[in-house]
Amino acid sequence: MNEKDWLILRAVYQHKNITRAAEQLYTSQPALSYRLRQIERKLAIRLFEEGQKGLVFSAQGEYLAQHAVTVLSDLQQLKLNLHSLDQAQQGEISLGVSSNYAAYRLPPLLSQFRQTHPGIRVSLMSGFSEDIIQKLLRGEIDMALVKDDFNWKEGKHLIEEDDYVLVNSQDFDFALLPHMPQIKIHHGAHVTQLIERWWNANFSHAPNITMEVDKLEVCMAMVEHGLGYAIVATYLPLPEHFYRRPVSVDGTTVKNRTWLLHRHNLNATPYMQAFIHLLQTAQQGLTPR
Repeated sequence: MNEKDWLILRAVYQHKNITRAAEQLYTSQPALSYRLRQIERKLAIRLFEEGQKGLVFSAQGEYLAQHAVTVLSDLQQLKLNLHSLDQAQQGEISLGVSSNYAAYRLPPLLSQFRQTHPGIRVSLMSGFSEDIIQKLLRGEIDMALVKDDFNWKEGKHLIEEDDYVLVNSQDFDFALLPHMPQIKIHHGAHVTQLIERWWNANFSHAPNITMEVDKLEVCMAMVEHGLGYAIVATYLPLPEHFYRRPVSVDGTTVKNRTWLLHRHNLNATPYMQAFIHLLQTAQQGLTPR
């Protein structure tokens, strides 16, 4: 079976008429009929029901003709993809990213992507995950790298996950934690709820929040200088001298998960596929923490 055979099957299936199919393919009716018989002989099947008025496909013929539609569609997409790889691609990816991922994970990945796809412009904005997902919903960005999947129903990939831990510059009595100063960093609604569940399961008093910061490095600097403890994800390697304790709910460590969310139709664009694949596979090379 070659491409011409698939084209013949599709045309005959669409028209249910040999003459009109032959006209579409710029060939003669006898030549087309001969080729159909050759297909039948080669595959040891019957394409059409005998004794029926008009052209009626058999069950085997129906299956093969429908498969022809799929084969030709896949072949066309393959040709487009190969053609695009032979040219300097031009295009743009608009990306919304949670701030910490943008600071600590994304820069080397963008540099790597630029080397392999120099003609693709990446437009980036960073911020809180709750704001980024709204931009994706409104169609203002192509992809979102955020800290929750937000029950997204289209393209969705778990890119990486880290543990949440309590960190302090030195060891301490856990029972005294509500009286110690806490340096609070924004975690997002979902993780905040899990941390609150963990806190309420261990303490009857609210935490003593003395500082609220929006950057992980600010938070770590405060902890380093003994100004309070914090609950953070292991995004960066923690100093060896830091005291740390896992934050667990119902025996399971609370995870900081990064999700890639996008529309399904992005899968049809080769450079979008390449970018998604890069994000999916990049974390495999990270040194375990």
